[in-house]
Amino acid sequence: MDADKFVYAALELGSSHIRGLLAYKDASGRVVPMASRSVESSGCIVHGAIHNIDLVSSIAKEIIDAFNQELADSNYKIAQIYVSVNCRSLCSTRRIVTHTFEGDGTLVTEEDERLLKKEALEEALPRHELISVLPPYYIVNGRREVSIVGMLCREVRAYYTLLSIRESYYQLIKMLVENRLGLKLAGILATPICEAHVLLSSGVKQAGCALVNIGADCTTVSVYKNAALELLQVYPIGGAAITSDLTSLGILREDAERLKCTKLSALSELKDADIHVNVATLDGASMRKMSLTDLNRCIQARMKEILVNVQNLVECSGVANGLGAGYMFVGGTSLMKRFDRLLKDTGIKEYSLASSLNDKLFFAEHNTDKLFDNSAFYAGIVGAISMASQGCLEAVMFMPSPSVEEEEGNDPEDVIEATQSHSRGWIRGNRKSIPQDENPTPEPTKRGSRFSQFFNSMVSTAVGQKPDDVDYDDEQGE
Repeated sequence: MDADKFVYAALELGSSHIRGLLAYKDASGRVVPMASRSVESSGCIVHGAIHNIDLVSSIAKEIIDAFNQELADSNYKIAQIYVSVNCRSLCSTRRIVTHTFEGDGTLVTEEDERLLKKEALEEALPRHELISVLPPYYIVNGRREVSIVGMLCREVRAYYTLLSIRESYYQLIKMLVENRLGLKLAGILATPICEAHVLLSSGVKQAGCALVNIGADCTTVSVYKNAALELLQVYPIGGAAITSDLTSLGILREDAERLKCTKLSALSELKDADIHVNVATLDGASMRKMSLTDLNRCIQARMKEILVNVQNLVECSGVANGLGAGYMFVGGTSLMKRFDRLLKDTGIKEYSLASSLNDKLFFAEHNTDKLFDNSAFYAGIVGAISMASQGCLEAVMFMPSPSVEEEEGNDPEDVIEATQSHSRGWIRGNRKSIPQDENPTPEPTKRGSRFSQFFNSMVSTAVGQKPDDVDYDDEQGE
C-alpha cells in the first residue's frame, strides 16, 4: 500500500461556517480535493466553540452523509475524521527543560530526547487538554539546534511548545464525533497551525512572521521566528462585532451584514460625506438615508481596536522587532475595502494579504469546485488534510441476500463464501467471474459525480489495508 494515497476527511468548526473536506495526497504530497462542503454555522458555533451540539451534529452529519454518498460507488465509507478548531481557549504554552550530563559530556540518544519530552509534559495544564506538541528546538553551547541526537553535550536546554484547549471543550468534541456521528476521532488539530502550514513558507517562518486571521467571532495571532512558533493567542472579537456595531445605529442585522460586505470600508474618508446609502427602518415599513461617513467611522473604530490588540499580542511574543516577513492577514474581515490603508494608518507597514495556498501542498483542478475559488480562505481545512497522517476510510462489508439461499436452495456456508468472494472482488476494483447459470449482480449505477471516475481506481488503494483473507498471489495469477 502506498502511504501517499491515503484518503483523509476533516471538519473545521468555524464561527461563520462549518466546513468539510474529503481529499487524498498525490505522490508529491499535495492535497487533492475529492469532495467539499461549507455550511453556515447559524449561531451554533460561538467564539470558535460548540454552542449548540444538536445543531452542530446535524450540520456535521449532513456533511459526512454527503461525503459517503460521493464514496458510494467505491464501496468505502468514512470511519474516522479529523476536527480542526480555532476556539477561544486555544493557546500555546512554552515549556523549557534543562538537563546536564555527567563528566565532559555524553552522546545524546533518541532515548535522551524522549526523556526530555516526557519531563516537559509532566506538569499538567490546569483545566486544559493537550492536543499537540510542536517539534522542539534546543540550545547547546550557545547554538540553536533542531536535533541533538548524536551530539556530545554537557548541558541542553530544550524548548517545547504545547497546544491545548479547555478540557470541557475537548470532551464536547469527542462527544460530537464518537456519540453523535458514530465515528472515531482521528485527532484534534489547531486551525492556526494548519493555516500556517499551507500559507507560510519555511523561509517566511525562519525570517519571522505574524499570521493574523480576523474571522467572524475571533482574531487569531500566530507569531513565528527562526522556524518556531513563539506565540499563539485567540482574541475573542472579530468581524461579527462590526455587524453588531452597525445594528446599534438602527440597522437590521441582515442589512448590516450585507452593507459591511458590499458597500462599507474599513477606513473613513472625507469624500464619503457626499455619499448616502438606503437602509430599511427597524419595522421594515420604509427606507431611510444614512451617510457613508457615519457607517465607515463605526467600522473604523472597531477595526482599529482589533488591530491595536493584534499589535499588543505580537509584542508579547518577544520577537516583534525581528519579524523580517512582517504580518500576513487572512480571514473574511481582511477582505474589506481600504483594509490595506487602515493597516498603514495603524502603523503596520510590512504586511501581505494571503491570496492563495502553496501550490506545492495543494492542488485543485480548474472548474472542479467553486469552494476553492479563493483558496486562501479555506487554508484551515486544507491544512488539516495536509497535516493528517491516518487514512479515514474503511471498506463496506457486504451481507448475503436472504433471497439467494431461499430461491436457489444453497447451503448457508456456500452463500457466505460466495458473498465473501464477491466482496473481495469489489475491494480489488474487479468482480469475480460468475458462472453462466447464476444471475449476475447488476453493476452499480453511475452517479455522475465529477469524482466518480477515479474512485474505483484510486480509493481502493487509498485505505490502510486489504482484507487478511485475500490471497494476493492468486489474484495476480487470475
